[in-house]
Amino acid sequence: MMQRREFIKRSLAGLTGAGSLLATSSQFNLVNAATNTNSFTDYKALVCVFLLGGNDSLNMLIPTDNPGYQAYAATRQNLAVPLEQIINLQSAAYGSAFGLHPSLAPMADLFNSGAASFVANVGTLIEPVDKTRILNGRALLPPQLFSHSDQQNHWQSGIPQDPALTGWAGRMADLLGDSQAALSMNLSLAGSNLWQTGNQVLPFALGPQGADAIVGLNPEHDWLNQNAGFLDRIHTGADTLFAREYRQIVDRTRRTGELVNTSLMLAPELQTLFPATSLAQQLQTVAKMIAVQQHLNQPRQVFFVAMGGWDTHDNQLIDQPLLLAELAGGLQAFYQATEELGLAQQVTTFTASDFGRTLTSNGDGTDHGWGGHQIVVGGAVNGGDIVGTMPALTLDSNDDMGDGRIIPTLAVDQYAATLARWYGLSESQLHEILPNLQNFASADLGFMA
Repeated sequence: MMQRREFIKRSLAGLTGAGSLLATSSQFNLVNAATNTNSFTDYKALVCVFLLGGNDSLNMLIPTDNPGYQAYAATRQNLAVPLEQIINLQSAAYGSAFGLHPSLAPMADLFNSGAASFVANVGTLIEPVDKTRILNGRALLPPQLFSHSDQQNHWQSGIPQDPALTGWAGRMADLLGDSQAALSMNLSLAGSNLWQTGNQVLPFALGPQGADAIVGLNPEHDWLNQNAGFLDRIHTGADTLFAREYRQIVDRTRRTGELVNTSLMLAPELQTLFPATSLAQQLQTVAKMIAVQQHLNQPRQVFFVAMGGWDTHDNQLIDQPLLLAELAGGLQAFYQATEELGLAQQVTTFTASDFGRTLTSNGDGTDHGWGGHQIVVGGAVNGGDIVGTMPALTLDSNDDMGDGRIIPTLAVDQYAATLARWYGLSESQLHEILPNLQNFASADLGFMA
């Protein structure tokens, strides 16, 4: 018989993926045990792609009519994309007068085929505001408007006036999730995050190959015996409150990791080719988790992936085209993978970012702004459209609160509510997870079927 210490060591080290421990029939019984009845009769997934640093979306979606482009070029100066390089969008509405940055060619294909839309000028708000009220000091504004950490928290929490303790996806999972489920509804490829944190639900973190091992128990590490000995004592004799809780956490982590990795071994080999980028590799793992959602008994899944580098105060003309190309390539490959799986109608991917950036150039880049444009992709998206109102791109307009910072005309709350309604929340549940939603005229922006 294997000694307890050796069992713990091998079990926890085996969380790296397709090791021999996971290939046994007892491990596949975990998958069978996870499959049981659930109140949902369909499958849906939301995938948030968070662009850390603040995407300059004013250089992503660009006016192409003569007056609009001339205003854009005059304001943006050295950052303006040449008109002849802009990729035209085919749309009967806004799209006929707007185009995309040349690095977003795959996004143009998704938009023109009806699989993607843009949501214009979204930002963190507590209530609708305008320039006059802001300048007169009569507007209730989110605190720390141009701070990275605060604005990321505001986007993810949906309650900017309160301390950030939970996110709207976490509160959504509190309402819809199964407390007895073996695996959290919220799955992260970018570590812990506020957006997926609820009062009862926490995100389960994944690595590129699935559930990660507990690094301190890797057999390659010199301190393995000491760690295994500690866990051995925790599992055998200690009965303190700390010991009991720690024992439960370690055992649950091991069981859940085995469940995830064993299920991933059942995923079909996708023919879709994913680019060799960080974002695309995260999305490839998401596609695999979606492919095995039935084995995991997860009729609802929420994924968080992230991509850094968007804080383009300098070197923007070199850095942003590379960032946009990585974003577009990853989104296109992921959508094609959902089509291959026959689940494109059931999966919706959307972008979020700290904030937009300033209209004006600082000479080599842009500074922290406020409102910005977002992308939504999926078979259930009312594609080929630009939703909302595009801002004027001239300085000191009614859309410019000062220093080229655009005032949002759509709230994160409205954006989130449109996605959450499609996901399955009722009207009352929408207001429960987004308490500021009542301050805005529309709780459905209409970009989801």
